[in-house]
Amino acid sequence: MAVYLASPMAFTGNSNSYSISESKTERNLNIAKNLRDAGFDIFLPQENQKRNGKETLEQQLGVIKNCEFLILILSDTRGAYLEAGYAKALGKKIYAVEVEETRKYSDWLESFFDYIAKDIQDLIKHLKSQT
Repeated sequence: MAVYLASPMAFTGNSNSYSISESKTERNLNIAKNLRDAGFDIFLPQENQKRNGKETLEQQLGVIKNCEFLILILSDTRGAYLEAGYAKALGKKIYAVEVEETRKYSDWLESFFDYIAKDIQDLIKHLKSQT
């Protein structure tokens, strides 16, 4: 069963436009590689884009519905948080990883997650201790 890696891809700024951030997509690939190297079967949405938004959404919701758990990259963008909310509603465990652009978060948000890791190695160590 796959682990869903919810991660930001877009550049955020003061603009109303949407654009892909090369640094975020590269970081996502690096995080996915670290998790795969640690033995986890990772589904990274950016590697599995469909022809249009509706097909992509249907695929991603299906993977989340059937995933073992979800890992969220704590970012400054909203999209990945929607995926985490859906997983939470399904009763999935949700683990978070802080990254450079992680903003200060409230204790309410902190209580949403089963664990918040300071970096990917911290998360891998925590996940391995759970099995």
